[in-house]
Amino acid sequence: MRKLLGSFTLVLLAVNLSAPALAVDAFYLGGQIGHVTSPANAFSNAIGFGVDLGVRTNPLLDLVFQIQHSSHNGGAGLSLNSATVAADFHFWEFNDFEFSLGGGPGFYFMSSGTSETYFGLHIGSNVDVVVDDHLRVGLGLRYHGVFAGSGNSNGSYWTAMMRVGYLFSGN
Repeated sequence: MRKLLGSFTLVLLAVNLSAPALAVDAFYLGGQIGHVTSPANAFSNAIGFGVDLGVRTNPLLDLVFQIQHSSHNGGAGLSLNSATVAADFHFWEFNDFEFSLGGGPGFYFMSSGTSETYFGLHIGSNVDVVVDDHLRVGLGLRYHGVFAGSGNSNGSYWTAMMRVGYLFSGN
């Protein structure tokens, strides 16, 4: 077993040293706050907030890890937390506005008396104002399709979040 792991490690090192390194243009740190609709309309809509951590691989693609939280009233109440990964494609830039479209998988943690964890997919779009080479301020609209129960989407919801973010780059 050790020989197999050692051989595998050597192959990975050889491939890694011979292949060009992944390009990273910048690292992204952002925050968001805004409106979160009620999953399954069983609770009230709420104000949510979140944090974005990302990598800009090139001017067209960002890979972003997002964490969001919201607390909804109604019944026993609902605490909704999500951890998602998005591939955001920057498809159009006009003057100081940048438009992107993206989506990806996510895990959704819903607690209303009992805690449940669900898998889902999300898709959304962002419009950002490019304040300078590093600072972005904008609005993001995202649909979260949560696969709750036996494959249905009764836990799905929308978010409309104001965003602010900073690109840390070598420039």
